[in-house]
Amino acid sequence: MHFAPSPLTPKRLAAFTHDLVMTVVAIGLGYYIRFGADAFSYRANEIVTLIAIVLPFVCVIYWAFGLYAGIWRFASIPDLVNIVKAVTAVSVFMVVLDFVSRGAIIVPRTIVFTNWFILMALLGGPRFLYRVYRDRRLLNRTRRASHTAIPVLIAGSGNDAEIIIRSLETNGHDLMRPIGLLSTKQAHVGQRIRNVPVLGHTSDLERVVERLAQHGQIPRRLILTNEALVKERDIEQVISRARKVGLSVERLTHPGLDSVNGDGRLRLAPINIEDLLGRSTRELDYTMIRNLVAGQKVLVTGGGGTIGSELCRQIAGMSCERLMIVENSEFALYAITKDLKRDFPGIPVEGRLCDVRDRRKVADLVERFRPDLVFHAAALKHVPIVEQHVAEGILTNTVGTVNVADATRKVGAKAMVMISTDKAVQPSSVMGATKRAAETYCEALDALGFAASNRVNGDGGRETRFMSVRFGNVLGSSGSVVPLFKEQLEQGGPITVTHPDMKRYFMTIREAVSLVLMASALGLSSRDRISIFVLDMGEPVRIVDLAERMIRLAGFEPGTDIQIEFTGMRDGEKLNEELFDSGEPLKSTEVAGILAAEPRAIVPATFIEEIEVLRQAIETGDESGMLDRLSAIVPEYVPHKPHQLS
Repeated sequence: MHFAPSPLTPKRLAAFTHDLVMTVVAIGLGYYIRFGADAFSYRANEIVTLIAIVLPFVCVIYWAFGLYAGIWRFASIPDLVNIVKAVTAVSVFMVVLDFVSRGAIIVPRTIVFTNWFILMALLGGPRFLYRVYRDRRLLNRTRRASHTAIPVLIAGSGNDAEIIIRSLETNGHDLMRPIGLLSTKQAHVGQRIRNVPVLGHTSDLERVVERLAQHGQIPRRLILTNEALVKERDIEQVISRARKVGLSVERLTHPGLDSVNGDGRLRLAPINIEDLLGRSTRELDYTMIRNLVAGQKVLVTGGGGTIGSELCRQIAGMSCERLMIVENSEFALYAITKDLKRDFPGIPVEGRLCDVRDRRKVADLVERFRPDLVFHAAALKHVPIVEQHVAEGILTNTVGTVNVADATRKVGAKAMVMISTDKAVQPSSVMGATKRAAETYCEALDALGFAASNRVNGDGGRETRFMSVRFGNVLGSSGSVVPLFKEQLEQGGPITVTHPDMKRYFMTIREAVSLVLMASALGLSSRDRISIFVLDMGEPVRIVDLAERMIRLAGFEPGTDIQIEFTGMRDGEKLNEELFDSGEPLKSTEVAGILAAEPRAIVPATFIEEIEVLRQAIETGDESGMLDRLSAIVPEYVPHKPHQLS
């Protein structure tokens, strides 16, 4: 039953009055069918009594079973089911009334039986007739406007296709007209969905377009259902063929009914490379994140970068008390604070220009703001650049993390979370080694806090938690291959790839940040000493495959229209990245997509001393000495020279 009250609008009141009148008519017709015209002469008092008792009951039942939650214009099977339940309840009530009244009120069984069918027809019939009437009007209006509506093809023949067609039929604002379907199943060819024909398999796109053109119908768009994106193995081929015959390609932004706005319009979006990587974004329960962030003061370093800005958006969206953004780029700070103040006017947002390498200023900002949570995303991340600027990489990635961690610990925040990278595992680059050193420093502080809390509390509770969340490449982040490939495509190629066998892990920005926040919530709620969380990135993707998919997505053919050139690996690069090493076995957590690394045996005091020695080596300006100290701190760091292409 639907006991949630529905507002009593004039239309609902009219529908309610209609149903009460139909109930009276149904009882009268039942008696007429059973007894003929004499029923109204000899059984008038019996009929009136029954109506007087039944009407108050149906007033409650009709509302309870949600007969007025739906809209007649969109009457459907669920509405019919509600009517069946309500009418059956009325019939049962009549039987019970006859039984408990012990002859005072006699309700013949035939009246109960016929009343069920009559009431079903009188309640359900007008609703569905009105639906048919409105659909006809909309269809006629659509036909009249068909000369201006954009003809579209739909790839897919499942529920999403039916929803698209129905939305286009009932909503004239979309100005699109479905003229045919392409199915992922050959058996569907020749069938119809809402009178729209399935013209061929998705592989028949060119032939279908040519045949339609011969009949004067030239499609201009191809809408991909989620079924087509998931089930069609060669979806990039379909997209490429669509672009070649002049079709723009769009997809539903959400599956099923979520793809339709409240006003009935379809939510469509252009196809992105994320749609072609063969991994679906996880559906996450954001309750944990909301419980972590809501009402908290949060500080984000590197808040103007790709990861940092998405962190800020999601944190603001979870109703934090205040948000401070620390950023060393004036424009990036301006852009993110402007966007947040526009999109989340109720959240106090502060932006501060600061370099995390400036220990005094970092300490002063953290002391003044006194955050509950700190997310450290500031870093130098480009492997070749950091290889050429060793001191800058160490100062930012390692010393900068030390500065933020020490300041966080001093004010007693609940937690600091460092954004790490798969390049920190068995590092072959300066960038990876500096991030590994930063991970280890956070792990050392977490171990100190764990030991201190055990001494004081004896229950494994924590002081400030220090955690690192490690993941691979993020699609579309600044300086990554996706923006580079897009730029090269716009220039007509060639696409440059360093090595044909190079593989990388990829994840969307939103999913990566959501999992970072969930991992943070897990770390705070867990009583185990887990300092490093690893995101499940799925299967690695060959970079050359990514390049070929992007070329096809642009409507070209790799090797024919756009060439791919292999330039050779650069200093510090590896063919395959890893998310964990043998010294830190992973275990699953309660959240799918998040793994926990077993803590390593670290002597915190010794490691902290080694970090201080590294800082002193930087002050001397001796790059060789810096690398020696970095190798001592991260013994698994083995510099890799480029692999030469044969």
